[in-house]
Amino acid sequence: MSVTQQVEARQAASALLASPFAASLSAAERAEMTKIASGEAAAASKWDAIRAAFKKVGGFARAIAGKYSDFKKWYDGLSWWVRAPLAAISPGLTLLEIYNALH
Repeated sequence: MSVTQQVEARQAASALLASPFAASLSAAERAEMTKIASGEAAAASKWDAIRAAFKKVGGFARAIAGKYSDFKKWYDGLSWWVRAPLAAISPGLTLLEIYNALH
């Protein structure tokens, strides 16, 4: 992960922890985000963590079961405060990369 991606991950994790979405995170997820935000840990790159976060958002199962265009439409329809945490756990990845890995 590049230095820029690490900085972006720290910023995104900080934003996630300050957002209303933080209340839906488990204690382990909050601890991981805190480590990322403080620079103690590299951004989460485990697909199980990414999948777990996406699964918390309504409509995920149907969106991922369809074509990429369906997944993108679903993602684009999410409010910013839902997209921000998802971006925080998947820094440096494009939406297509995320779709392909989760599909």
